[in-house]
Amino acid sequence: MRDFEMFSAAGNAAVCGIVDEAINRFDNRADAWDWAAGELELLAATSTYGEADDTAVREAVLEELLAAFPEVTFKSVRA
Repeated sequence: MRDFEMFSAAGNAAVCGIVDEAINRFDNRADAWDWAAGELELLAATSTYGEADDTAVREAVLEELLAAFPEVTFKSVRA
């Protein structure tokens, strides 16, 4: 299982589900991030997973989304 800096294995599994759903549901990083960030806020509102909106968790989620949606790089063919 991937580590999303949550305090428990169950918390990591919950965030992993959010990330996987974002990757499967959207075709670009911006939309996936917007949705995942909202889901993290909802998860953090629970008494069990309050750390879900911590910076470390958000950064771990963003890293996964960056890997899933790499930025397109255009290179000039001109000399």
